[in-house]
Amino acid sequence: MSAISSGISTAAAAATKTESATDGASFMSQMQDVQGQMQQDMVDKAKLDAQNNKMNGIADSASKAGSAAAQVKIQY
Repeated sequence: MSAISSGISTAAAAATKTESATDGASFMSQMQDVQGQMQQDMVDKAKLDAQNNKMNGIADSASKAGSAAAQVKIQY
């Protein structure tokens, strides 16, 4: 009887270890997905920031050109 009981305990422990390993692998996979999404979000933000900086530069140049044109007009 003791051998049967020991065998059941060993099988249960092995099943628990397998389940824990599966849970751990699932956790790691999910965390890698989250990290990948965070990295993609950073790339997307960097692209938008670069585009925004370009538009701000164009707007600033247009504003300076308009101001310069107004000053020339006032001088005449």
